[in-house]
Amino acid sequence: NAPLSSRGVSGACCGSIAAGSPVTTMATHKLKHTDGYRALADELRGKDGVVYANAKLESPDGDGSYVEYIRGKDLARYLRAKPEKMEKLVKAAGQGRDVEDQIRDLVHFFIHRALLIKAERKHKKPKPGRTALVKYPRTLLLCQDQSWDESHFYAWRYDRPTSLWYYVAVCLVPLLVVGACLFPLAPLAVRLGTVYVLAGIVTIILGVLLLRTVVHWVVWSLTGYELLLWPNLMDERVGLVDAFSPLVSLEPPPKEAKGQWKQRLLAGVVLAGVVWVLYAHHPDLDTIKDEAQKAHDNLADYLDLRGKNKAFLTGNNASNGTAGAGAGGNAGPGSGSGRQDL
Repeated sequence: NAPLSSRGVSGACCGSIAAGSPVTTMATHKLKHTDGYRALADELRGKDGVVYANAKLESPDGDGSYVEYIRGKDLARYLRAKPEKMEKLVKAAGQGRDVEDQIRDLVHFFIHRALLIKAERKHKKPKPGRTALVKYPRTLLLCQDQSWDESHFYAWRYDRPTSLWYYVAVCLVPLLVVGACLFPLAPLAVRLGTVYVLAGIVTIILGVLLLRTVVHWVVWSLTGYELLLWPNLMDERVGLVDAFSPLVSLEPPPKEAKGQWKQRLLAGVVLAGVVWVLYAHHPDLDTIKDEAQKAHDNLADYLDLRGKNKAFLTGNNASNGTAGAGAGGNAGPGSGSGRQDL
């Protein structure tokens, strides 16, 4: 596990990739390294590590696979802020070496050990209607030159470490399936509580999304600024807690967007028209209450929350049992008298 020399790494990783070399292989590697490089790579992919995204990584022959990748800028920023992470993995700074040399050598080691692979965005120009390239592209191309370049992207070549929550979720899935199957047999209070909790969660989600959209639309139409409540709420790369942080994001209009006043004016007119239509044609409060009650009753009947179907079946069974008992009781003497007559 001793670090390789910088010259040796450069010769192995910084030149052009030969066809058929292991670096050109698109499949992810299930590595079992226990050295410091793999440990640091796992830490970089952890919760407090470098922000990542998902994309399709295409090779020169057209094949590809979906991978997780990070930006070189984000990786360099993380290592500059925490240079102690590179201790014992690369040659220490000093004597003409600085942290930039350490970052370069570390990335070379990652590439040499099949932990990272260098890539670039496939589409070099912004999409029609956009003034800038997307921050995290959806399609990447494999680079032939695997030297360190902060402006490029680096895809992980091994499977993400399995979290403990994954095993917890695997154990909970069968319980959820069994619980869903037993839902019609649950007590009335449990069924009502489950439906009301789920309905409340869906209402909150839709309400938050509608509020974010309306606030963003109004602020952008009036000022050109982009105001977002919970900007990470729809980001698939963050967890549940991080999705609600920060609370507000405010971005000034880009310098290239001086001609957006027409779009903003049109958006403002459309928004004002929608508000006027809702105000002019909205139903009265009593109608809203009645319709809400009807919807509630229909949902309760559809899910049999009040147990009407169960009571109906129970009542039929009880009636059949009573009728059978009565018939048996009436048939007793008759059968006996019949036998006596015989």
